[in-house]
Amino acid sequence: MGRRPKTGLDYFPKDVDYYDDFKIMDLMNEYGPLGQTIYDVILCMIYHEGYYLEVPKMEQLAVKIIKTIGNRWVKKKDFVLQVIHYCAEIGLFDQALLNQNVITSVGVQRRYKEVTVRNKVDRSKYWLIDENGQPLLNAPKNKISATETSISATEIPINVSEKRQKESKGKESKRYYADPALEREFLLYIDMRNHTGPELTKEQIKVLKEELDSLGETDEEKIGIVRKAFASGWKSFYPIRKRQQGKKPKKQGFHNFKQRDYDFDELEKKLMEKQMEGDEITFE
Repeated sequence: MGRRPKTGLDYFPKDVDYYDDFKIMDLMNEYGPLGQTIYDVILCMIYHEGYYLEVPKMEQLAVKIIKTIGNRWVKKKDFVLQVIHYCAEIGLFDQALLNQNVITSVGVQRRYKEVTVRNKVDRSKYWLIDENGQPLLNAPKNKISATETSISATEIPINVSEKRQKESKGKESKRYYADPALEREFLLYIDMRNHTGPELTKEQIKVLKEELDSLGETDEEKIGIVRKAFASGWKSFYPIRKRQQGKKPKKQGFHNFKQRDYDFDELEKKLMEKQMEGDEITFE
């Protein structure tokens, strides 16, 4: 029997204009270099296995990513999960398959196909593209990033906040905030609380919203408060300390010893007396 074709890759291509892509810019703007590192680690995990990564639980994947990066830099698995869901929201991962604990995308598969063009590997499971590299008609539709081999697509992305809202208790269509970014962060925080403890009631969610509204004056401040609470795993919201403005730092002298105080009138008088006596001048 012939040897089974290798499905995983030893390397995968990365465009030099990678950071010029708007999706990567969005990811960096939202979560900084740490968010980009999480995305890059997941790409390596995917290509190590083939063209998709199937995990029993997303929490287990988050723990593995923390061990890879180091818990000195990222401590909360909920933060990693938040980054993963955001990547799906902006089109870096396929949202429908992510809901099935499968991480892949059209761009990931297209790069995989180019590298393994001569390999006879089975690409039937979770395959999203046709022979020409275009998304299949029955494949889950999602917006595709230009970094993922410059695929042009017009599919509408699934908004993760809408999914979270439908999964919340009562399946209500009510929106908590008009600002989409604040709405998404608030819903992600509620989802985190529901997964780490008893499911929140309508009254508890209402109290949390009132608490957040009392702490933040603007939507930007409220987003910062929610993100801090999410990343720290807090069960409540706390105000963000603002740096005091107008307060000048205490001026420090260049000496590291206590300076002596002199009575210069007395020194001058003493100097004149010593000069008249011809004695050596000393300072006490």
